[in-house]
Amino acid sequence: MGFLKLSTNALVLLNLYLAQAIDARTCDGTQVTTLKTNQVVIKGVPQCPQNDGDIIETSDGGYYTFQCCMHESKGSSLIKNVQTTGYDDCINQCTLTDSCKAFRYVFGDNGDEKAGDCKLYGSGTFSDGKCGNTLHDWAYLTDPPVIEIPESVRAACSTECPDADGQIYTAKNKQVFHLDCQKRHGTAWFHKLDSNSLKECTDSCASFIGCQSVDYHKRTKKCYLGKRTSKPTLDASGWATAYSIGCSGACTEDSCGSSCGSTAPPVNITPTPEQEQEPIVPESPPPAIITPEPEQDPEPIVPANPAPAPAPKEVNCNDDNNSQVDLDGTKYEIRCDKQYRDNSRYVASGISYTECLKLCSADSTCNSVDYWDPSGGQSCYLFSGTGEPAHSTNMNWAAFKV
Repeated sequence: MGFLKLSTNALVLLNLYLAQAIDARTCDGTQVTTLKTNQVVIKGVPQCPQNDGDIIETSDGGYYTFQCCMHESKGSSLIKNVQTTGYDDCINQCTLTDSCKAFRYVFGDNGDEKAGDCKLYGSGTFSDGKCGNTLHDWAYLTDPPVIEIPESVRAACSTECPDADGQIYTAKNKQVFHLDCQKRHGTAWFHKLDSNSLKECTDSCASFIGCQSVDYHKRTKKCYLGKRTSKPTLDASGWATAYSIGCSGACTEDSCGSSCGSTAPPVNITPTPEQEQEPIVPESPPPAIITPEPEQDPEPIVPANPAPAPAPKEVNCNDDNNSQVDLDGTKYEIRCDKQYRDNSRYVASGISYTECLKLCSADSTCNSVDYWDPSGGQSCYLFSGTGEPAHSTNMNWAAFKV
């Protein structure tokens, strides 16, 4: 029997506590006429009176101004009433309803209203309708809060760090690059050269077909060309980067078209032959005088389909690797997956490996070649150096005269 008395007493105390929790909700009265300044953003269930006038951030990224002990604002349009398990559930029900712009929660039974009632509204603003008790809270959709940041003044269109950070630069061939300071891509590069500035380094990238990014070290003036197409991820003091984000005026002949990413002149273009002018025939030609022609020797009989001339020799690295070939009297040693890097001279793009070798044959200062991206850009570079190529890469074919 003593145990039964203890359980009954505990139940009474629990009911008193719950009743006190509702009664303990108070309001300071200022919410009727003023909107709180310096609002705090809270997640989860707000508390009264300490969160009165603050902003609730919901799970879907919405923001609602919260008012303690208030009814809905005048002119608010009710969508529906939902029975919920608590205030957090009421917030969630609003986020699940696309047209919900405000909600009012009932903390305890009040006439026809039941504890847990969540009224969803299609519109709502700041309310001055004070609740006759402490059982109702009101929240309405508001603009996302903003933060104050220090003003920074930078030179527009700069290509020098730190002002260049985050800016956009358009190279001469209309290719557009995003610039970042104190960053480095750190990915594999295919060509290295000396450049006096980030701008010069970026312009060099724009002249290479297939180049998408650069890493530039200001003190040593080293420019590394790569193929990365996204933002740099490595923090690096003294470095600056650029990566291509496409071309401006993408459908014009002077920008993206066939010229974006390449300043090389077109090769192997045959001029269109001039059209023959049709003869002028007089309206009423005089009668022709027919003169018998002397007998002519019969024309030789030519086969209808003469045999084509033999095709010129095509050098293919996969077939001729590590061997010597004779190309129109000039002998070359062929090396696949090898590369020269120093003191290169860019010649052309979109030509074959054989055509690249012929350009070297016609140049008395050329002793070796580098053919970059055989299945893509097909770019030809000439070198004065002799001997074996020193670098290995799966993007290049090399050759040198013997």
